[in-house]
Amino acid sequence: MKLIINENEQLVAETVSQRIIELVKAKPASLICIAGGDTPLLTIEALIKASQAGKVDFSQTQFVGLDEWVGLGRETKGSCIQTLYDAFFDRLEDVSNEQICFFDGKAEDLAAECARVDAFIDERGGMDFILLGIGLNGHIGFNEPFVPVDVNCHVVELDDVTKRVMSKYFDTDLPLTHGISLGMKQILAAKEIYLVATGAKKVDIVKQVIEKAPTVSIPATLVKEANTTLVIDKVAASGVMA
Repeated sequence: MKLIINENEQLVAETVSQRIIELVKAKPASLICIAGGDTPLLTIEALIKASQAGKVDFSQTQFVGLDEWVGLGRETKGSCIQTLYDAFFDRLEDVSNEQICFFDGKAEDLAAECARVDAFIDERGGMDFILLGIGLNGHIGFNEPFVPVDVNCHVVELDDVTKRVMSKYFDTDLPLTHGISLGMKQILAAKEIYLVATGAKKVDIVKQVIEKAPTVSIPATLVKEANTTLVIDKVAASGVMA
């Protein structure tokens, strides 16, 4: 795993966005996965600015969602699909819905939903690039501690830590118990993984990811053996720079 430490979160976003731009220029039809949540928002803003300035063309690029809260759809503020559409996809004039595959958290048949997303990825030869955040418990996507590593898209029972922090995404209390997510098998097979963490809240988990051997108890450590770049700011790196 390669490690990049930037001065601040804005420079982290510039590092990640520049890599995505380079990839899309080299392979316009790349399949890219960008996590929901707060982690990628500055990167997304950098990509929007680059697109508006004509520095990158996403008209052939394919996108797949990382995860979704079971029971939520695009109409719910804080859902993964709502976050990415509002922040990114709806602001790109050269991207159509046909280029995007996202989990429907309200689907009646979640197994069929998993199969649909699996097929989208398989038909395109796997993911070229995936941008991941790191949960406080080390989860990536909704791959919580101790989830199987040999599965593709699946439904996961949410860890207690995830349930505690999820309130920051929503205006009201929601009785969410499960998530639907790309599996570790697909994530590890991505041609390029960028793992991103910034800020004081991520100091402890960043230290664990860097110092511990790969373990299912901390899913983010599992990507260390893939083609992974960990990009963090100096604050998040403070636990390993002391």
